Amino acid sequence: MARQTLLALGACFVLTVGTATAAPTDVADVFPPNTLAYAELHNPAELGPQLAAVFKGTPLEDSIPFIHGKKDGAKTLAELKAKQELAQLALLMSPEVLGEFRKLGGVAVGLIGFNERGDPELAVAVLTGDSAAAGLAARAFVTTSQDLRRVGEVGKVPVFQHRAPATNYDPSSNPKLATDKLVEGTYEPTFAYVPGLFVAGTSKTAIAPIIARFRGDEKDSLRATEGFKTSAPTYRKPGLFFYANAPEFFTKLDAAARLRGAPMDLDFFAWLKLVTNPKALKTVAGCVQFRDGGSSLVIGTRFDPAQKSPLLDAFSGPAVKIDALHHARKPASFAATMNLPEKDRAAAVLSLLDALAKGSGELGRLPSDVVKDLDAKYKMSVSDTVLAKIRAITVIVPTKQDLAKGAKPIPMFVVHAEDADAATELEAFVPKLIAEIAGEKDAAQPSTETTGDVKILSLAGTSLPWKAAVHYARKDSVLVWGLDRKLVAAATAPDAANSVAGNNKEAPLPSGGLALVGTLNIGDLVASFETKPVAGGPVRPVEPLRLPPGGGNVAVHEALQKDVEKARVAFQTSLSELPPALLTAQRTGDELRFELFQPKVQNGGLAPLVSAGMDWFDKLMSMRDPNQMNSGYYPPGRFPR
Repeated sequence: MARQTLLALGACFVLTVGTATAAPTDVADVFPPNTLAYAELHNPAELGPQLAAVFKGTPLEDSIPFIHGKKDGAKTLAELKAKQELAQLALLMSPEVLGEFRKLGGVAVGLIGFNERGDPELAVAVLTGDSAAAGLAARAFVTTSQDLRRVGEVGKVPVFQHRAPATNYDPSSNPKLATDKLVEGTYEPTFAYVPGLFVAGTSKTAIAPIIARFRGDEKDSLRATEGFKTSAPTYRKPGLFFYANAPEFFTKLDAAARLRGAPMDLDFFAWLKLVTNPKALKTVAGCVQFRDGGSSLVIGTRFDPAQKSPLLDAFSGPAVKIDALHHARKPASFAATMNLPEKDRAAAVLSLLDALAKGSGELGRLPSDVVKDLDAKYKMSVSDTVLAKIRAITVIVPTKQDLAKGAKPIPMFVVHAEDADAATELEAFVPKLIAEIAGEKDAAQPSTETTGDVKILSLAGTSLPWKAAVHYARKDSVLVWGLDRKLVAAATAPDAANSVAGNNKEAPLPSGGLALVGTLNIGDLVASFETKPVAGGPVRPVEPLRLPPGGGNVAVHEALQKDVEKARVAFQTSLSELPPALLTAQRTGDELRFELFQPKVQNGGLAPLVSAGMDWFDKLMSMRDPNQMNSGYYPPGRFPR
């Protein structure tokens, strides 16, 4: 009996100790509760097969014949050498790597905060889970990397940073390694590994909270915070999950900017603050996941109802109908329609337009200032006679417009008025608005031309910012405004079959009422970010700079440069040929949710794009100097400031 009692007590002790020291299995549990922003590859076990479906039918599904086919076609040493980098890239998507990825416990990155100089402190954590290969790779990295040295520890876990060997010379001029104790760098790549966890960060300070929570030294975590718990059920799905504590993030971001003595070079965050009002924004969360053979990016924002937000107020109108999008003809890089608020419509619209104008960074009058000037000039209330009578708006960015030389393309607008009489009043107001924008004293008389059976009114645009005439037309309760006369005429009447919303069965609309619906061509969006030559000075080239002989690259033959450019154009073309993505917005109470769904991503849908991308990468690597055997990437010893 005593023996059984001792065994029972021993078992209880072992179980208690095992429970107390059990390592976290949720990667969000190793991040501290004050983490400002967080992103995670959630549920690798389910995500792995979904990623494999993305590369099905592409050269990366089985890279062995693909790589050796490329090797067989190489004609120079540089081309053959380039296949090494191509093979390494292909290995990342191999079935073996994806198989090990499925065994991981979790992968996440977090913005822990900012240091005393205003630099961001980041940490990446990998729970190796059931993947012995991941643990072996981490152990090999910290033990076999020649310049990785121990500079300290967290608890009993050693911390490593890059250190080049330092040598001294004895009186006989024999080199000897310096034996001085290595000093921890305050802001540089830092690594640690303990069985079950590999962590990397910008400093020991960044990774210390991760190690402490994995070891059980600290119990509180990001996963236990109210904002995270509220967001996780909706957005923490297999895929890329992200979350930000918006009030703390913006507060710390502003404080860091003051420490640095200059604002952060992050235009997007400045724009977001103006559009949302950081005092109103509580959390931002979302995910990138796969569904219905495509990929979905969902971003949800929660607001404080006690605070005003230009963005939330603008999306308080009734549910939009897809019919309004039938005025947008194919092809279009972007098209979207939304209903305006029924209550305080003019104030909500002007508030959002002012925020957008401030976020653009351009100097000049705000939209609300223009309205005030129009009110004074024409002894009228633009808010009551114009804005209040606009029920909905459709914005269209045509893929191509027929414009005069030197003209700057701008979007088309389809204005949906409350009724035909309201549309007539809006039509009469256009010359006054154009005169105000152009800085003209008096409104001009528009010229008239018939295109098809549509009467088009036109106003000269020599004094306008976009240097092109404005064309507009009215039909029933719709007023169309744009720079291409033929496109304006076509948009006056809805045409479901030839619209951007026609025959789009691969991208079904989400259930529930929609505050906005539209389409977006991802390829055209990417192309718009490419740097193009402009008058008045040099620009940064799209292609990477190539160093002269002896400085990193051999002199590149002109034909090879043309091959690279041809491959880049082919990749851009493949990207533009993807089916349009569906853009929607939904408002539920104080939460605003946006979704961008790109169809045909899995099961061979990306085969042309992946093939073109691999070919472009192959051509780029062929310009490398084949004599530089150690021309790979090396992590920096210090982060730039």
